[in-house]
Amino acid sequence: MVKKLQEYFNRFNLHNVLGGALRVLILRVLGVIFLFGITLYLTNFYSAEVVGAYEFTRSSLFLIGGVTLLGTDQSILFFSGRFSKPEQAGTLFQVYLKMLALLLGVSIVLLGIILVIPKEYYNLFFNDQRSGTLLIKMGFCLFFYAVTLFNTEFFRAFDLHEKSELYRGILKQLPFGFGLLILFLFNKHDYVVEVFLLSFLFCALLSGLEVYIKYKRLNPVVSRQTSIRFKTVLKATIPITISAFGFYLLISIDVFFLKRYTNFETLAYYGTSIKIIFLISTLINVMGSYLSVRIADLFVTDQVALQAVLKKGVRVIVGLALGLSVILFVFAAEILGVFGAAYQEAVPALRILIAGHFMSTLFGVTQVYLNMTKKQVVLQYILIIAVVINAIINAILIPKYGMLGAAVASAFSVIFWNGCAVIWVYKKDRIKLFLH
Repeated sequence: MVKKLQEYFNRFNLHNVLGGALRVLILRVLGVIFLFGITLYLTNFYSAEVVGAYEFTRSSLFLIGGVTLLGTDQSILFFSGRFSKPEQAGTLFQVYLKMLALLLGVSIVLLGIILVIPKEYYNLFFNDQRSGTLLIKMGFCLFFYAVTLFNTEFFRAFDLHEKSELYRGILKQLPFGFGLLILFLFNKHDYVVEVFLLSFLFCALLSGLEVYIKYKRLNPVVSRQTSIRFKTVLKATIPITISAFGFYLLISIDVFFLKRYTNFETLAYYGTSIKIIFLISTLINVMGSYLSVRIADLFVTDQVALQAVLKKGVRVIVGLALGLSVILFVFAAEILGVFGAAYQEAVPALRILIAGHFMSTLFGVTQVYLNMTKKQVVLQYILIIAVVINAIINAILIPKYGMLGAAVASAFSVIFWNGCAVIWVYKKDRIKLFLH
């Protein structure tokens, strides 16, 4: 399998772009497969209401946990480049500890806000008696979730890319999958959310132990001359946080609107469709991670070569996405049926999502390009507009059309913000990110 993939990449003359990252790609694909395995097990052995509660909690954790991260998962890579020499490892670990303290402080503040808001307000907004309790439980998990994601990226600072992908795709989900099996054996189906949240406690402790072992092996020395202040850390993290929060809102706001106007069962059906769409977005994310360093370098040194690399990259993305999208679109009913007959109710919504997200692949790696060429502020403005539009469409369509309206809002938003970014980049840099 590895040999065939390598031949495929060589045929497109991408071996210089992809380098030795094939094993990382395989680990990411295995992580997606593992996620689907857990979802299949969950949807076939647990009720749609339980699955919907899990999806609601998962989306809430994804959104609020993204704020808790405060961009530390990305900014630590910036500091790892700044302090890349072996003798600077002590300073890098000093930054790590400051960011860890930052995560703890933000987690406590957000948990306090969640607890201060009366539960009746949650119940009133989401039209049920359970959502407030789920949000409070999620709040207690924020720190462990943030630490897990933070440590996962910190491994990349030491070129441990395979370990990072192993945590991202498999180890992060393994405790949850094992917990689901135990719940099923003991007939305790109502504790899925609790097991899901506790799995991040396990991952935070395990990844933290590995970071500590790495620290002891290096035995770094911290120099007073290179001491990093909290102000410096915040300057690196805040801009990333704003962009990240925009993305988290775009991919989760429809879930909250759906919960307000429908029920947990509908949330389960729609959430499963979103996981299927994740296959398409993974193609863009993988290619973007391969091209990021090249984009940053060539943008300064050789824009002709940059255009050539981006042209190849978008062609590979669209080629792979086209085949995948056609299969998903044609066999949407059969694929959803694997998760349970009732999940086929989401077939129209899934097909709209497939069409929208495939069209977004025609624009290439817009997010990576803007971030790597120091245009984060532009990305922030585009995302803010996209979030507002997304919220308006959701508010109009979901009360009348349910998850079909949510799918339309999601598809339109992803096309809108990518299209705006592509147009802006072409006018500003004369670089074609889109398929051509």
